[in-house]
Amino acid sequence: MFRLATFKVDCTPPCGAVVGLNFQGGAEFIRDPLYLRGYIFSDGNGRYLVASMDYCTLLHSAYEQLQTALAEGAGTSVEHTVIHCIHQHDAPLIDFEAAKYIHPQAHLRFSWYSGIIDKCRQAAAAALNDFVGITETGFSECRLHGYASNRRMPDKDGRIQVRLSRCAEQALKDLPAGIIDPMLRTCAFKDIHGGIVATMSFYATHPQVANTGNKFSADAPGEAVRLMEEQIPEAAHAFFTGTGGNVTAGKYTSADDLEGNILKFGRKLADGISANIKGMQWEAAANIAWRQTSFTFPAVTVDRNKLIAMLRKDHGHAASAAALLGADDFNPSAEYVINMLQIGSIRLVLLPGEPFVEYQLYIQSLIPDEFVAVAANCRDDFLYLPLAASFDETGGYETEYFCRTTPEFEPRFKDAVSTLISQNSGK
Repeated sequence: MFRLATFKVDCTPPCGAVVGLNFQGGAEFIRDPLYLRGYIFSDGNGRYLVASMDYCTLLHSAYEQLQTALAEGAGTSVEHTVIHCIHQHDAPLIDFEAAKYIHPQAHLRFSWYSGIIDKCRQAAAAALNDFVGITETGFSECRLHGYASNRRMPDKDGRIQVRLSRCAEQALKDLPAGIIDPMLRTCAFKDIHGGIVATMSFYATHPQVANTGNKFSADAPGEAVRLMEEQIPEAAHAFFTGTGGNVTAGKYTSADDLEGNILKFGRKLADGISANIKGMQWEAAANIAWRQTSFTFPAVTVDRNKLIAMLRKDHGHAASAAALLGADDFNPSAEYVINMLQIGSIRLVLLPGEPFVEYQLYIQSLIPDEFVAVAANCRDDFLYLPLAASFDETGGYETEYFCRTTPEFEPRFKDAVSTLISQNSGK
């Protein structure tokens, strides 16, 4: 048996705050609150914190500031603290290192963030008074129909066409779904009284179906969690986006009915989570194992003069140029760190950056008869993470913009994760 404490923090910025890296304006209104939902696992060997946050992205120092605060509040180390950003696009993207290249007073536009950090630290500390003993863990998965679709679709000549989250081109919508992971995975935890105290659900696609850039919204995942909180109010619920770097809902969304998209896809997620809860395979709570591996990230050599020129001339790609410059400033030779939390038969793999969905399918292939759920965007310093073969394709944009790796990433990742996932926790 182990113990679990959960907490929930309203992290919604004020109206007028920057949405993404668009410094030309700010959020005109708040459709719904943005939350950080934290899970603190504790046993005789340590304490581990996993949080899911309704933000687009936290990078570099912004990530480390919040990670440090949560670790301090929870009484654990930063090595045992991971923040996942669900990656809704109508939500903050906080990259101080990039922002200074876009706006000379960028730091003033993010002055509210220090207050969010303090709230999260305090909430994590307060949660330590609310640990409950977990006696059973459960896991289940179901196939979602009509949600995920691959964003990179080859035309008859093999050139990659981009199917965005709200695709208006019928010819692109009519193409097959392409390579996806169609499974929604859920794990859950029961206390000594047999009641479910928390759930965690995972699905691999870009989460936004109604992004406009002029509001703050938790989009479809926020709607799904809201519905689950109504259905099982005594439990904490959190959603995690898998490796959806090249996946959207674009085949199935409406280009115009934004509110309808949120309600439709939020309900689809919630119905899948409900089905998983009803079909849970339960087992006695086992020991916790937190495992970690890393490798030197194969980063491209940054041409700073070219990127600075792009900032001045190509406003359409200014954010991408700034992101590469910021990453080069912060840590050009960073380690790519993979964390895995194992609880009995449950493995939760936590990945930085935005990997393509094929990386999640590879992880699944390593232990096809066991339960493994994947969350990406657990620190987005590494931007898009395509396959090696993607760099030889024509069209698309993920290998050219918001990408700072080389084809060497794929073999290094597969070597590292295959060793990690095969390790036996001794359960």
